[in-house]
Amino acid sequence: MFFRPSGTHQWRQADCLSIAKNYYEEGMHFFEPKIHYAGVSNGKAVSECPLLNYSAAALWKVFGEKEFIYRLLEYFIFIIAMYVFFIGMLKKFASPLLAFFSVGLLLTSPLLVFYSLNFIADVPALSIGIISFCLFYRFYENKQMKYFYSALFFGTLAVLLKASALMGLGILFFFSLLDLFGLTQKFKTEKLFSKKVMPGIALFLSAFILVAWYKFALQYNNNNNNNVFLLTVLPIWELDQVEIIKNLKLLFNVLFPVFLNKPTLFLFLVIVLFVIAKFKQLPVFLKYAFVFTAVFFLAYLLFFFQVFSVHDYYLSNLMIFPVVALFCFADLIVKSEWLINNKTFARSFLILFLLFNSMHAAAIYRLRMIEDDKLASWFPFVSAEDENLAKYLFWDYGNAIKRIENFGPVLRAHGIKREDKVISTPDQSFDISLYFMDQKGYTIAKHHFIEDTLVLEKGMKNKAQYLIMSDTTLKAQRTFQRMANRLEPFFIENKVQVFKIK
Repeated sequence: MFFRPSGTHQWRQADCLSIAKNYYEEGMHFFEPKIHYAGVSNGKAVSECPLLNYSAAALWKVFGEKEFIYRLLEYFIFIIAMYVFFIGMLKKFASPLLAFFSVGLLLTSPLLVFYSLNFIADVPALSIGIISFCLFYRFYENKQMKYFYSALFFGTLAVLLKASALMGLGILFFFSLLDLFGLTQKFKTEKLFSKKVMPGIALFLSAFILVAWYKFALQYNNNNNNNVFLLTVLPIWELDQVEIIKNLKLLFNVLFPVFLNKPTLFLFLVIVLFVIAKFKQLPVFLKYAFVFTAVFFLAYLLFFFQVFSVHDYYLSNLMIFPVVALFCFADLIVKSEWLINNKTFARSFLILFLLFNSMHAAAIYRLRMIEDDKLASWFPFVSAEDENLAKYLFWDYGNAIKRIENFGPVLRAHGIKREDKVISTPDQSFDISLYFMDQKGYTIAKHHFIEDTLVLEKGMKNKAQYLIMSDTTLKAQRTFQRMANRLEPFFIENKVQVFKIK
C-alpha cells in the first residue's frame, strides 16, 4: 500500500501519477491533463479519460498528497466489483461453492493482484465493466429499469477509463438495440422495455459521450504533438514471422502464466471446452455473452499483438471472458446437479485451489515488489523468466533512478524551481524520474545517451536549464564530452550530479 510506484511497468504507473500530480499542483482543470515530460506542448497529453487521476488529485486536496490514496482508490473499485460478482453468482445459482470458486479465481490472478493495488487504469476499467455486466444480467432476468440504467452508467464509465473495457457495455447495447428495433423474435432474445423512448435516449447519450471523449482525446494529442500515449492498435499482421514467433513464446511462457497461473489456466481451458460441449443447454443471454467475449478475447490478442512482448497489464480487460465463462459453467453445473452429488470433493478442491492460488499470487506480487523476498525465492512454481525479469528490474532501478526517488526537495533547496526545465538521464521512460523529482523537463535513456552522440545537444536546444545525472559513469561517454564546455558542475548529492547548462 505504501510503496512508491515500482515493480513491473513503473513507466506507466509514473505517467498516471504524473497526470494526478499536475492536476494537484496546477489547478483542477479536467480537460487539460498534463505530464511532467515537456516533449509535448506544455506537457499536455492524455490517454484514457483521466477520471481516476482527477479523483486521486481531488482526494489529495482533502487528505493531503499521499500516493497510497491513489492505490486505495483503485483497490476499492476492484473489491466492490468482486463483491458484485460474488453476489451475482450467489443470487443466480444459490451455491456458495460456485460463488467462492468464481471470485477466488479472479482474486488470485497474479495479474489482478498486482495491478488492482496500483496506479494504472486497466483493472479499475475491468472492474467497472464487470459491475456493468452483472447489473445488466440482473436486469435481463427481472426487467427492473434501475438495473438497466445502473448497468449503462457503469458500462459507459468503464469504456471511458479504457476503450478495451467495452464488453460489458457492448453486450448491453446488443440486447437493448435488438429490443428497440423489434428484432428480439428473430434473435430469440427477450423483450426488455415496456417503454422505449427513455432507454433509447440513454443509449444515445452513452454513445455520444464516448465518441465525444475519444474524439477530444485524439484532437488534444494531435494539437500538442503527443507521442507518449498509444491511441491506436498494434496488430499481428504488421510483424514478420520471426517477431510473431518471439511474441507468441513470450505470451504463452511469460504473460499468460501471470494472467492465470499455469494449473489454473489449464483448468480454465477445461471449463471453456466444457461450456462449448454443453453450449446448447445455455440460456440465450449466456450464449451470446460467451460468444461475444470469446471473439473479443481472440480479436484483442490479434489487434494488440505487438504489445505482448512486455505489456502484461494489457491483458487485464480480457478477464471479462473468464467472468462470462464462469457464469456459463455455473449454470451448467447447477443444472447437472453435480455439486449436490459431489459436495465433499468440491469443498476440498476449493480449499486447495484457493490456498495454492493465493500462495502463487503472493509469490509473484512479492517477487515484483520486494528485492530478494524469501517467499518468492522459496515458492517452487515461480518461473525462471519471472525471476530473471524481477532481478533485472531491481538492478536497473537501483543503479540510477532509485537515487532520485526523493530528490525534489534537494533541487528546491538549491534554487531549482518546479517549472525549470531539466534533462534527466538515464531514464528510458517519459516520467519516472521527472515525477519522482516533481520536475518539468526531458529524459534520455542510457542506450540513447551512449549510441546517439547528438542526443544531449538536441535536449539543450529545447531550452533545458539543468542536466541531472543519476549515473555519473555516463560522463565518460562521447555524448557528454562533446557538450562538456556548456555544462557547469552545480552540486552532487546521493551520487546524483547536477549541472547548469550555459
